[in-house]
Amino acid sequence: MGEENNIQETQETLQEEQQEEKATFSKEDVASLVASEIQKAIEKLNKKNQKEEKRQRSLENLDEEQRAKALQEQRIAELEEEVAKHRLLSTKNEIAKVLGNRGLSVELVDFVVTTDDEDECIEKIETLEKIFKQMVKDEVNRRLKSTAPKNANTQKETVLTKEMFKKMTLSQQQELYVTNKELYLELSKN
Repeated sequence: MGEENNIQETQETLQEEQQEEKATFSKEDVASLVASEIQKAIEKLNKKNQKEEKRQRSLENLDEEQRAKALQEQRIAELEEEVAKHRLLSTKNEIAKVLGNRGLSVELVDFVVTTDDEDECIEKIETLEKIFKQMVKDEVNRRLKSTAPKNANTQKETVLTKEMFKKMTLSQQQELYVTNKELYLELSKN
């Protein structure tokens, strides 16, 4: 029954995603997507079943008191794992806010948050921020130091005398007229 629910949830999720994308898919595309999602759900369920079977086998040779104690220990371990996940998620949310307030991308949260210790994560943010700002500063300085691109007009505005103008061909004079009309008019005066 649980396997059917997982498959149905997977199919519903897939249908919702397809509606959001508003793209057209062929029947083969849809079939392959559904098949891959079903396969993922089955693999996840198989792993869960294997874990449960292993747990049951470990309890088979125990008497009632030992079995109750082992079940209690397993439940405590599961709850501790859930609490750890919750702490990590809570830390990620807080660190995402800190990143946003500092003008850094919230997408960095997965790189910064490796533990549920907020202070350690904030130290990582400060280090990351220093490195990022230094990199930006270095790149800006590098670009400012580079020579400015030469403008085609400034290259042709070298000193041009009337004698040089008279020696130019008609096509060169025409080009000068197009690129620098004022200079052409000044040099063409008799």
